[in-house]
Amino acid sequence: MSPSGSPRAPLLWILLPFMAGLVVAGNFPDAAVAGPWHWGLATTGLGVGMAAARREHGWTVHASGAAVVVLSGIAGLLWLPLRAPAGAGWPHPPREVSVVLAVEQLFPPTPQRKTFSGLAHVVAGENAGRELIGQRVYFSAIRRVSVSPEISGHYRYVGLVEELPRPTAAQGFERYLDGLGVRVRLQRGQVREQVRPATWFRQFCARAQNRLERILRLGLENQPVPASVYAAMLLGEKALLEEEQEAAFMRSGVFHIFSISGLHVGVIALAILSGLVLVRVPPRLARVIGLGVLGLYVQVTGGSTPAERAFLMIAFVVAARVFRLPGNPLAALAGAALVTLLFDPRQLFSTGFQMSYSVVTALLVLGVPLSDRWTAAWRPWRDLPEAGWGRVRLTVRWVGRAVIAAVAITWAATLASTPSSIGNFGLFSPGALLANLVIVPLASLAIIAGFVALLAGLAGLSGIALVMNHAAAVVILVMDWLVRRGTEMPGMYFAAEFRAPWMGAAALVVVLGSMFLAANPRLGRNAPYWLPLAALAATMILSVKFP
Repeated sequence: MSPSGSPRAPLLWILLPFMAGLVVAGNFPDAAVAGPWHWGLATTGLGVGMAAARREHGWTVHASGAAVVVLSGIAGLLWLPLRAPAGAGWPHPPREVSVVLAVEQLFPPTPQRKTFSGLAHVVAGENAGRELIGQRVYFSAIRRVSVSPEISGHYRYVGLVEELPRPTAAQGFERYLDGLGVRVRLQRGQVREQVRPATWFRQFCARAQNRLERILRLGLENQPVPASVYAAMLLGEKALLEEEQEAAFMRSGVFHIFSISGLHVGVIALAILSGLVLVRVPPRLARVIGLGVLGLYVQVTGGSTPAERAFLMIAFVVAARVFRLPGNPLAALAGAALVTLLFDPRQLFSTGFQMSYSVVTALLVLGVPLSDRWTAAWRPWRDLPEAGWGRVRLTVRWVGRAVIAAVAITWAATLASTPSSIGNFGLFSPGALLANLVIVPLASLAIIAGFVALLAGLAGLSGIALVMNHAAAVVILVMDWLVRRGTEMPGMYFAAEFRAPWMGAAALVVVLGSMFLAANPRLGRNAPYWLPLAALAATMILSVKFP
């Protein structure tokens, strides 16, 4: 912590230029090829940094900082092609190939679809298929004539190969695949046989997920609407949603409750830690056990990238407390982001990474300080001594502070998520602020009820699981009704898009930058918390069009 009490994250001096280097490498691949000027800059930066490290004051402090920034930028520029080289593509007309796929991810199929799909990398091939060895591909296969694959298993696939068109719009599934470095798709094919089974851990996770789904559906067999939403919230199976449900939750800006991400992992982590504390487990041991259980839950629910990102953020915070190291949530967030990008730099270009880290950053940089400022201003009956308030007045103050804090946090999250929502989904949802204020607490109640139901079901207490499932179903029915009716109100959402694809990322940088300026501890009580709103409004006026 800084002397002023503001959270410090020195790792940002490495993370931000590293990310800038990744962006340059992703948009200008030729610049990412190591050349003499790279080594010249790196050598100069290293020399300046070593010389500056021998002194602790004067110009050397600034020189060492500049050297760190330069070296981090060069590292990002060279790391992307080294760690995640783009696929070579398929520079031929479409043709049939036979390859062996190592399955990395499976997209949940909707019941009415005749195919399933996923991501894999090619480990072997015959004839023309040999050109695809080592590439990451998107594949789809016909259900009726295919073997059901599992993550981490190897399968022989026969189908049509073709190169994916490069995305021209700022949104869409093609942009998602392009961000992952996928240049080829295999389609109109079939998974003929299993070459190597999935690992034992993945098989265990698949069996566990099936058992968890059976527990969550206990007693809800005749209620398909809440059952589908319930499973989507606890297990991330968004494909179980009806088309009308999915559209309503997307337009209202609360579709994130169906992704096993920050909200879910945070609520589950709190529930696990609270349960361990109740049974008198020592705090440090409770954090270690809780982190292990949380990691297992993330993997059993599919090990989705958003869930793993959220888990990594929590792991950094917990590790600091377990080892009694100085730290704060912003520093933990920076550490989690750097580790994520070191393992998979392509995540920087994914919608999930951008939205997750931008929203959490907004909560820490703007939401928390704004919440503190607004709740401090809520002082009802300030002229009366608190000792004589009574329960009613104390309750009013507590409820008022809780609502004000929720508004501040939701306000910061809405400002940060708006550029990504427009750029990636083509939606501007002014009603998202109100929708999140109402839906997120209800979703948290349903998640907690579902977690208790899972624990009870695994322990053989079917009666408790049945009660929790019905309680969650009531909450979900209320949520579903509110969202469907809410999206029918005028002004809740508009179709919107940026005039150029790059403007979405630029708007996000401008809004987040304005939040850091507004939260500058040197400004104290004079902090211009209106600045992020002004920045968002200016970027929208200049760069957004409403079809």
